[in-house]
Amino acid sequence: MKSILKNLLVWLLVIPSIFAQKSQIKEAQKELKSGSSEKVIAVLSPIEYLIPNASNEDKIHFYYLKGTALLDLCNKKNNSSKYLSQAIIAFTDLIQIENETKTNKYSPEASKSLNIIKEDLISSANEDLVIDNFSESSNKFFQAYLIDKKDTLQLYNAAVSYKNAYDTDLALKCFEELKDINYSGNIPIYIAYSRSALSDEYFDSIDERDAKIQSGTHLKPRVVLSSKKPEIYKNIVLFYIQKGYKEKAMKVIEKARDLNYLDQSLALVEANLYLETKDYDYFDKLAASIVDSNPNNSEILVSLGVKCQNEMYNSAAEYYYKKAIAIDPKNVIAYVNLSALLVNKSNVINSKMNELGSLPINKKRYEELKTEKEQINKMLVPYFQKIVSIDPFNSSVSQLVSSVNMSKKNSNRSFASNEE
Repeated sequence: MKSILKNLLVWLLVIPSIFAQKSQIKEAQKELKSGSSEKVIAVLSPIEYLIPNASNEDKIHFYYLKGTALLDLCNKKNNSSKYLSQAIIAFTDLIQIENETKTNKYSPEASKSLNIIKEDLISSANEDLVIDNFSESSNKFFQAYLIDKKDTLQLYNAAVSYKNAYDTDLALKCFEELKDINYSGNIPIYIAYSRSALSDEYFDSIDERDAKIQSGTHLKPRVVLSSKKPEIYKNIVLFYIQKGYKEKAMKVIEKARDLNYLDQSLALVEANLYLETKDYDYFDKLAASIVDSNPNNSEILVSLGVKCQNEMYNSAAEYYYKKAIAIDPKNVIAYVNLSALLVNKSNVINSKMNELGSLPINKKRYEELKTEKEQINKMLVPYFQKIVSIDPFNSSVSQLVSSVNMSKKNSNRSFASNEE
């Protein structure tokens, strides 16, 4: 009996709500016919919370009225993104409900509206790209993708635009989705062999290439598909690293390297990941492979040296700087960085000397450190001279010399205290 009364009470509470939403929907229909789209939204807003539990018929009418009114407001107010986003959601919900209920009352009109919105969004986004307005273009491309998720090109366009707008979170989200759906974005590249240049030439369209074939200036026409996968995986790795997700980056980078096997910058990124995790053995293996692939590239050697120096892997940093100098004796950056590395090494030894204090028992160790430091300082002289000969106005030398001189004063002071 209590259960019956409880159910009856629920129905008594629900019935007024049902009549209220039906009444509001009818009123909204009248306002739409009169052309007052703002009033349609005002009438529908108070009952929106009731719609998830409404009948399918009321849902269909509600989403049709809301979507149509919002699209009208969007057109009247020069493509307001606020109205546009809500209209897309309303029409999408409408189509979904009609598909589920096998109804086809408003779906054709809603689909047509969505297609118009999509084309307008893409057109407007491309206009934004021309003026480098990436924040606007990215949102428009992404909304176009939400309308038609089969058009994955718009998701790719959104990812690139978000990246150019420095919106790292949304860019990464889009690139991850592209990876998950296995997007390749294969773009045809039209090629033909030029008789005059004796090499392949690339064309933007098949018609342009075929015209050259027919004129007799080119031969061997063919098409090569250019995949976007290498770019997608590389961006994911770089964003992971930027956000400090090293473990995630290490899981993806092997695939990225496979797809970008000619990209030396990505090879350096992978090596640096293992360097940062203190896996020196694997770093050395990767670095050796990079060096072997670029035997005469002193810039890559300097880059490896800098990465090692930043991670306090100083023995490797010294090795790469010296190897860079051997390849390019005028690489002033290698000389400066190597000198700074040695100066820092000298200063560390100086600190150890100072820590020994004036106890006689420490004198032998003090003299050993002093000798080691003097040897380093002797090595520095020719490096300083080389820097000046290559770049007479380089300010680094005076700073490094000043640091060495200061270290000498401190060590002399400590030695005097030892003598006492």
